[in-house]
Amino acid sequence: MGRGGGAGVVLDSAALLLAPAQSPTSPGPEDSHSALTPEHPRRPPRSCRREAHRTSWPQRTLSSWAQVLASAGTMPVTLALLLLLSQASADPCYHPGGRPRFCLPPVTQLAAMAASCPRACILAPGVDLGPRATCNGSMTLGLGGPFLLTSVSLRFCTPGPPALVLSAAWTSGGPWRSLWRRPAWPGALGGPERVTFRAPPGLRTSVVASHLRVELGGRAGLAAAGVRGRCQCHGHAARCAARAQPPRCRCRHHTTGPGCESCRPSHRDWPWRPATPQHPHPCLPCSCNQHARRCRFNSELFRLSGGQSGGVCERCRHHTAGRHCHYCQPGFWRDPSQPITSRKACRACQCHPIGATGGTCNQTSGQCSCKIGVTGLTCNRCGPGYQQSHSPRMPCQRIPEATTMLATTPRAYSADPQCQNYCNTSDTKVHMSLRRYCQQDYVLHAQVLASEAAGPVWQRLAVRVLAAYKQRARPVRRGSQDAWVPRADLACGCLRLQPVTHYLLLGSAAGGPDPTRLVLDRHGLALPWRPHWARPLRRLQQEERAGGCRGLGPPTPTPSPEPPGGLERQGKH
Repeated sequence: MGRGGGAGVVLDSAALLLAPAQSPTSPGPEDSHSALTPEHPRRPPRSCRREAHRTSWPQRTLSSWAQVLASAGTMPVTLALLLLLSQASADPCYHPGGRPRFCLPPVTQLAAMAASCPRACILAPGVDLGPRATCNGSMTLGLGGPFLLTSVSLRFCTPGPPALVLSAAWTSGGPWRSLWRRPAWPGALGGPERVTFRAPPGLRTSVVASHLRVELGGRAGLAAAGVRGRCQCHGHAARCAARAQPPRCRCRHHTTGPGCESCRPSHRDWPWRPATPQHPHPCLPCSCNQHARRCRFNSELFRLSGGQSGGVCERCRHHTAGRHCHYCQPGFWRDPSQPITSRKACRACQCHPIGATGGTCNQTSGQCSCKIGVTGLTCNRCGPGYQQSHSPRMPCQRIPEATTMLATTPRAYSADPQCQNYCNTSDTKVHMSLRRYCQQDYVLHAQVLASEAAGPVWQRLAVRVLAAYKQRARPVRRGSQDAWVPRADLACGCLRLQPVTHYLLLGSAAGGPDPTRLVLDRHGLALPWRPHWARPLRRLQQEERAGGCRGLGPPTPTPSPEPPGGLERQGKH
C-alpha cells in the first residue's frame, strides 16, 4: 500500500478488500494509548460493503485561541498575543538560550486499511483455485519512504492465524528483516483477534523501514490494519512533510537532505552525526573568513587536529586561497589596512610588465620580483649604477665602470679666494676615462703612514704603495716610499691626507725637488680609495699596454702661481 493510497495486499489464492487512509501531519489524542483504534465496532457487521476509514486530527482553530484569551481574564490582549507568538515561534530543536538539542517529529499514522468480510477469506473473482487452494498468503504495505516505526496493529475477522510473521525492508525488493514471529515477540499485545507490535524504546532498538510485509500462516480474514511512526530525521528536525514523496524533514542544526542525513555545504567542519538525547551533534561552520560558501570535510585533517576541525574551504572568492581562505592568490598581496574578512583584503600586485620577472609579489609587502638592475615596489625604475636600455629582457643595464669612477676633490680648508684660485678646485667631479688615465704620470693605490716637516717648503710623507696601475719613466715599486707635498698645498687644503688611510693618488712628476722622488701637489689628486675601482683600473692598465695611450700623452704642465701667505716654492734642497 502506498501512503495516501490503498494498501497493496498480495495473497496466494485470495485478496483482501482494502481502503486508503489519509496521512495526517500530527497525532491525535485518541491515539496515545493504542497503535490502531478503528472507528467500526470490534465485531464487523454481516454486510460485505467496503468502508473507507479516514482519521481526522484535531487542530487548534481561532475559536480555541479565543477561548484561551477569554480565560485570561484581566490579561491585556497585547500581552496574550505576545505569549502566543512566543509559543508559536519556539523551536523544539533549540533551547530558549539558542543551544541545539535533540528533537523528533510527531508520531503520525503512516498507513491504514479497513474491510468487512462475511467469512474468513474472500476469494478474488476469476482466480483458478486448485484442489489445495488455501488462504495462506502475504500482504505488503508500502509506506512511501523510510520511517521510524512505533507500532503496527492487525485485527482479524476471526481468531488470529496459527502463524504470523512481520518483516520490514528498506525497499520493496528486500532484503527483509523479521521483526516478530508469533508468539515469541515480547512486544505483541492483544487477544486472539488483535495483534499489536510496538517498537521497544531507545534509539538503538528503533526500527526504520519503508515497506512492511505480513505473512499469514492459516485461514484468516484481515479486518483492519494500521501502521504508526514518525519521519526518520535522525534527531535533527521536529517537523516533517510526511505526505511528500519521499517524506522530507524540516531540518535544523544546519543539516540538510530528506532525512537530515548530511550537513549543509557551509557547515562541514565536523563529520555529520545523528543527534542523541545526550548530544545534539549539530553541524559546525567552516572557518572561511567569509570568502567561501561551501567546504568539504577531510577526515585526515580532523584526526591530525585532535578532533577540532576538519573543514576545507572550496571556491574561495575575493582573490583568496588556502584551507581557510586566509591568504591571497598569486598576483595579489595582503592589504594590512583591511581585515581578513573584507572583500578588499587582497590587492593586485601591479608589477611593471617589463621591469618585473612576473606578475607575483610578496604576500606581505607587495614587493614585486624585479629583474637585474631594476628596483622599486612595482619594479618601475633602474637602481643605482644602472641606466635604462631599449631591451625588454634587460631594461636596466649597468653603466660601464670606467665612467662611474666619480669622486669629489676635497675643497680648501681656507675660505681665502686666493687659495681657491691657487688650488683650482672648481671641478669637484672626476670622470676616470682612458684619456684622463693616460695623461697621468702615475696612478697608485697607497696608504699614508706618517708625516713630518722637511724644511719650510716641503712636507715629507711616509706612504706604502699597495698597487701601481700606471708609472712614470722611473718605476714606483710596491712597498714603503717617501712622497713630497708642498706645504702651501696643504695649507690651502689642495690635498686632504689622513694617516692610516688608503688613497688613489693621481699626479705628475713636474715641479718636484728630485725627479726620482714621488711628488704630490696641487696638480694631482688624492681620492679616498673605493674597492670597486680595482677592476676598471686593471682594465685601463691593459688598454695602456695594448697601445691605447698612443697620442694621449700628458699635457704641458702649467706654471704654478705664487703661493699665498708669503710662502716660496723652491726648486731643490
